[in-house]
Amino acid sequence: MARLRAMLDTNSDWIWEVDAQGRYTYASRHSLVLLGYEPHEIIGRTPFDFMPPDEAERVGSAFAEIVREKRSFAGLINHNRHRDGRIVVLETSGVPLFDADGVLQGYRGIDRDVTTQETERTRLHHLARRDDLTGLGNRLALRERLSEAMTEPATDFAVILFDLDHFKPINDTLGHAAGDLLLTLLAGRIACLAAPARMFRLGGDEFVIVAPDGALATAIVERAHAGLAQPFEVYGASVRIAASFGIATCLPNAESPEEVLARADTALYEAKARRPAPEAEHHFTGA
Repeated sequence: MARLRAMLDTNSDWIWEVDAQGRYTYASRHSLVLLGYEPHEIIGRTPFDFMPPDEAERVGSAFAEIVREKRSFAGLINHNRHRDGRIVVLETSGVPLFDADGVLQGYRGIDRDVTTQETERTRLHHLARRDDLTGLGNRLALRERLSEAMTEPATDFAVILFDLDHFKPINDTLGHAAGDLLLTLLAGRIACLAAPARMFRLGGDEFVIVAPDGALATAIVERAHAGLAQPFEVYGASVRIAASFGIATCLPNAESPEEVLARADTALYEAKARRPAPEAEHHFTGA
């Protein structure tokens, strides 16, 4: 028995057992490495006692379903707070324990530290959804946000599609680097003015704002126009530019992201047809 305990305590994974109520009845000494607690400090507590409240609720709900089904589980990712305050990401797997009559007595399992792997996965997830030039969300992030908005209980939300009027002369005259800088500066300014709505870049000079409440859309467009009225300093040139906006107000669960964007696109080109282009729209002066 002493030899087995020594093997468990020196294992690179944390070995544990919990009773039917989820309370630890055994913990190998690797708990000290993973969470900063000696085994005797773990016994009698539950895994959820070491998680932030929202994570404890999420994982607790998942584990309750596992217990109801009395099944094995593997690869359950959960975030835990180490004794020193840092977050440790664990991958948990376990098997059910039954008595001679088939009554569930608890679970035996292992925890593995996957903090480094999860951090890298999160980083790659973020990069895949970020526009490299402006730092805004890209098309993939936009589609995920729209799919999410479709299932939210709000009465409506709005998609605001806009592009810049006469952007090409800036690239042609000042160069593409200046055009890229202008897009970056503009993205930062309009994203701040649109808050709490989220802004995305589709590509080129085309952007989308997703407002959580359709009633905010008009106010956001007004704030954006006011923001664009102020010039941008681009490599010593003072650049003024305007934009055209199309708004599509949507009801959750009523259409797909593609349908919403198509309606916003139609509204954008209708707005372009109605709006005369001021001479100052693409005006820029050198220093």
